[in-house]
Amino acid sequence: MNPEALAKTSRAGAGQRVLAILPALNEAGNIETVVRELRALTPQPDVLVIDDGSTDDTAAIAKRAGAAVLKMPFNSGIGATVQAGLTYAVRYEYDIVARFDGDGQHDPLALDRLRVPIDEDRADFVLGSRYIEQAGFKSTALRRLGSWWFGVLLRPVMRMRITDPTSGCWVANSRAVRVLYAEYSYDYPEVDSLVRLSRCGCRVAEVPVQMRQREVGESSIFGLKVPYYMLKVTLALLIAWLRPADPLPAGSFPRAPGP
Repeated sequence: MNPEALAKTSRAGAGQRVLAILPALNEAGNIETVVRELRALTPQPDVLVIDDGSTDDTAAIAKRAGAAVLKMPFNSGIGATVQAGLTYAVRYEYDIVARFDGDGQHDPLALDRLRVPIDEDRADFVLGSRYIEQAGFKSTALRRLGSWWFGVLLRPVMRMRITDPTSGCWVANSRAVRVLYAEYSYDYPEVDSLVRLSRCGCRVAEVPVQMRQREVGESSIFGLKVPYYMLKVTLALLIAWLRPADPLPAGSFPRAPGP
């Protein structure tokens, strides 16, 4: 199904319209399982795979599994890929946007749990944390150290403890999507996004989720990339603290450019 057809079909349904976006780069071995798991949920979210310049059959497999697919013109990085999904959500006026990775590490069954604070109007953006209950796959010791360090840096800005600031598993309502759609860091965006959301007046919450170890392929951040990532994100945080931010009022999605 193409993205336009997906949006038209979904708009005819009742209740809140939910879009699950899956950024994916060379995830031919994992993407079908993730798409089918999401499409098996009740109520069923729309599923959009954003193919970030894959050289394998990620896009074709995702389509066969029932997802709509956006193809980036070249490998653009995680930030631009997620922002493309947010732009799609804005254009077609989705009420809720969920982000899961295409590698299968994020369990789609967590969607209902992640939505609870939003449905109860206690949060605008809900982060799935693998460290609250300490269950499931928790990554390497060095990456856990990085999560702790970013949590320390975020605390004075957000005035709350974030246990898993590098988690890419989240759900956002229309207000939070307005903030992220307007500006989303192109490289290692998770921590930067939390700062922007907080400073724009969005309510952020965490709920415990269990993550899984990927079955095929490897993470894009490993080995010496981990300390480089920590340094780069630390500098980005310091810059973010100095930038002004205008709070955005609650409301519906703005119209995105396009026909």
